[in-house]
Amino acid sequence: MIKSDLKGSSFNGCIMDHTNFNSSDLSGVCFGNQIFRGTIFKHTGLKGTSFRNATFYNVSFKTDVKKAVFDGAKMDKLTYALLKGYKANLKNVTLI
Repeated sequence: MIKSDLKGSSFNGCIMDHTNFNSSDLSGVCFGNQIFRGTIFKHTGLKGTSFRNATFYNVSFKTDVKKAVFDGAKMDKLTYALLKGYKANLKNVTLI
């Protein structure tokens, strides 16, 4: 899904397994309760994107995550450290 405009898209019930969102716009998309494994968010638009209660395993973020919502998410230590380095709001996040 490289260089795609995915604003307003629905991913309900999907498992993102090694998905690449390089240079895609996911602004405002809701990824609530979804599972991400090895997913790449590089230069991805995440303004207002919700990852509420999502689960992350070995996910790479190389983009602005300050306006994304991670409330209630679960993630491994590597993903957590990466997001923390990019100044994401990680209140109410659980490490797995």
